[in-house]
Amino acid sequence: MIVLFWLCLGLIVYTYLGYPLLIGLWAQLRPNPIQQGEICPTISMIIAAYNEEEVISSKIENTLALSYPEDRLEIIIVTDGSTDHTAEIAQTFEKAGVQVFHKPERQGKTAALNRAVPYASGEILFFSDANTFYAHNVIQKMVRNFHDTSVGGVSGRKVILQESDRSTTQGETAFWGYEASLKHSESQVSSIVTADGEIFAMRRALFDPIPAQIVHDDMYLTLKMIKQGYRVVYEHEASSAEYPSKTSGDEFHLKVRYASGGYQICSIFKKMFVPPLTFFAFEFISHKLFRWIAPFFLLGILFSSASIPLSFYNSIFFMQVFFYIMGIFGWFFHNICKSKAFYFPHYFCMGNTAALYGFFRYFFFGQSTLWRKAQR
Repeated sequence: MIVLFWLCLGLIVYTYLGYPLLIGLWAQLRPNPIQQGEICPTISMIIAAYNEEEVISSKIENTLALSYPEDRLEIIIVTDGSTDHTAEIAQTFEKAGVQVFHKPERQGKTAALNRAVPYASGEILFFSDANTFYAHNVIQKMVRNFHDTSVGGVSGRKVILQESDRSTTQGETAFWGYEASLKHSESQVSSIVTADGEIFAMRRALFDPIPAQIVHDDMYLTLKMIKQGYRVVYEHEASSAEYPSKTSGDEFHLKVRYASGGYQICSIFKKMFVPPLTFFAFEFISHKLFRWIAPFFLLGILFSSASIPLSFYNSIFFMQVFFYIMGIFGWFFHNICKSKAFYFPHYFCMGNTAALYGFFRYFFFGQSTLWRKAQR
């Protein structure tokens, strides 16, 4: 039990602290910079919008206002399955050159992207979400990386807009700041492990239809390009702003989806994660896979410390129990108690519980490309 305790503790420390420090140091000592250059390729901005009537007009106006030559930018919106006025609102912009595709059946984002791409004429596909908004120069910042022929895809930075009345604001702000630091280091060395679908550009020539069952289209496309020998890099100066989920319940379901879909990706690309391991495999396992299975490490620490009849381990056990009680308290009373002393345990426990549920969701319960939509 002592060996189990220290093994699980070591893996937790490595996952959340050791790997970020290691990849950061690697980026400083062995950088592999991208050769950026000012280029102006044709762009196809593809926006999948499901029941987004509250924001779709603002999103289209934001896109039309981007400082990129009008004759080099086309906008394609897919509103399949929307039961509100998303399609009708989007269609009012058709005179401005916006292309809108709509059909009643809801088949998920993967199907929406597959439907849109054949109509895209741009050299670069730029994928976006309806609830994300860009600075005026975001396209220039993204496409300058394609001057380097080794780059297949580029992901931007996700910024969380501050809303004090939303229970997930603090946690999402901290989480995406942590992710930004990791991706910046990974990109300096090799490739990021996954792009963010809210702000993701790739070479049109590299796109093949995504299998219909795929949940994480952005992760699938990232690994597909890596497998083909291209880099997928991070552009810190290109940002996508959006509000966090309105409730912890919504955020919980997003994290369940992320972990469950992650196991699906590992299954599809399993040959990339067997010996001899590439540097990208090391990044992916350290950054993603260990985080998804961290709940098992935490359970290993909890049960092993409870089983060892020594005062040191007993103290560790009771400290864990106290931490988890604070997390439960934070979950049920987060709207009343805003103290960070409860918020961090709440967010940490929520994320790891979601990852654990995502494991069982994928391996035992099955999953669909249609998921509960988070309110933002």
